Amino acid sequence: MGKVDRAHGGTRLGVLIAVAVALLAVLAVAVVALNGSDPGDSGPPVGTPTTSQPAATSAPTGPPSGTPTSRPTGPPTSREPTSRERYEQAAKRELEEGLVAYNPPAQARVQDDFEVTVRVQRGTATVSPSLRTLPGTAPVTIEPLPVGTYMRAELRGSGLDVQPLSDKLQLIDGVTEWAWRVTPQADGVQTLRLTLVVELNDLPLSSRTFARVIEVDVEKQPAWYQRAWGLLDVAGVATALVIAAILGSAKLARMWWVRRKAEEDAADIGTAYEAPDAPAPTVSADGKPTAAANGNKPNP
Repeated sequence: MGKVDRAHGGTRLGVLIAVAVALLAVLAVAVVALNGSDPGDSGPPVGTPTTSQPAATSAPTGPPSGTPTSRPTGPPTSREPTSRERYEQAAKRELEEGLVAYNPPAQARVQDDFEVTVRVQRGTATVSPSLRTLPGTAPVTIEPLPVGTYMRAELRGSGLDVQPLSDKLQLIDGVTEWAWRVTPQADGVQTLRLTLVVELNDLPLSSRTFARVIEVDVEKQPAWYQRAWGLLDVAGVATALVIAAILGSAKLARMWWVRRKAEEDAADIGTAYEAPDAPAPTVSADGKPTAAANGNKPNP
């Protein structure tokens, strides 16, 4: 009897252990199912068969544990300026406003050269008198422009031969001058392009460029006879002709008077020799004419 009780007791214990293991397995499956489902998903409707699937591992959405999530709030790390930025900063410290004056002619003729003069001064407080008195008769144009220590000036043209008369790169100290000799090669409206740029350390500052387009109306050369007539001084020629006419008339009048006088003298002499009653002239020993020669009777 006692052996039977011990056998039944062992059987009950095994059943309890098996039930406990089954409950743990069920709980584990339920926990896995809850972790794999969405929070708002209340599960399939009652009575709908479900198919157990392996739980998917979700990718971590936050930073790994131990990594600070806040960003630094201090100022960003300063970087070294580029060479171009340093160049621009140095140019900004050096540059100042100035004035430029130029007076190209509005009209010209083919093969008749002319000069173009450009002057630049530092500062705009006062206008230098040399800016207002450029060579030539064309009106002077004065405009502001950025000025640096060194500036390069160029003049180019289409249908025009441009020869520089000064250095392209010059030091701007007070008032600086550039000049070019321009010879038109073709008639019509031709264009000149004037460019002034500041240079720093042998590099141009493209953002500090002064550029202007100038139009010149070029005419053809007149005919040769018109040019020859233009070379003459009409007033001088007229004066010379009048003087020559006066001198010539005086000379002719004198020649006519001399000839008339000579003819009159010859006629008088011929009349004296041809008179029949005229006595022959006699002369005394002392060379004086006698009374007979004078037509008077001799004294007693």
